Amino acid sequence: MLGWKDRMHLTWELTWPLASLDLIAVFLIRVVADSRDESLTAIWAVIAFFCVGPLVVRRALARRYGGLEIHPRLTWQQSLKVMWLLGWRSETLSLIAIVVFSGLLKLAPGLRATVTTTDPFWNDIGLSLADTVTSLLFYPLLIPAMLRKRYRGFHLEVRSPQIVEAVPLGKSKAKSK
Repeated sequence: MLGWKDRMHLTWELTWPLASLDLIAVFLIRVVADSRDESLTAIWAVIAFFCVGPLVVRRALARRYGGLEIHPRLTWQQSLKVMWLLGWRSETLSLIAIVVFSGLLKLAPGLRATVTTTDPFWNDIGLSLADTVTSLLFYPLLIPAMLRKRYRGFHLEVRSPQIVEAVPLGKSKAKSK
């Protein structure tokens, strides 16, 4: 099983690529394309969920953590299943955290005057940052469940890397005439 330090490393590997791409997408949609339309952000959300998310999971689980490897090497469909488990559990916790944070902002009179929620750019940036922060907070707690889960058709296994024995170089056993 992965220790706390390794879970934090795995959390980082699961979080930073999608968070970075999300901020870039928000910038491209809201600033470069100057779009206030929600359809482009919805298209990005679908692409991020079905294409980018599984690739990020596959990449993160292919790395070593504290000298341990996570097996098997995931297919896209398996990565989607793992991402779905992490996604729905962390999103539930994220929504609760965002509601609490939003309530605290409404109670803070000094912040109410400076924070605007009508600008789609800042709204998207805020949601992206809130999702990133809550992922960083909750993924380390969700990773053990992700590793224990028996997915349909596979399960994840943490183990030491296999040591391949070296074959000594020498004469071929085939006899020549």
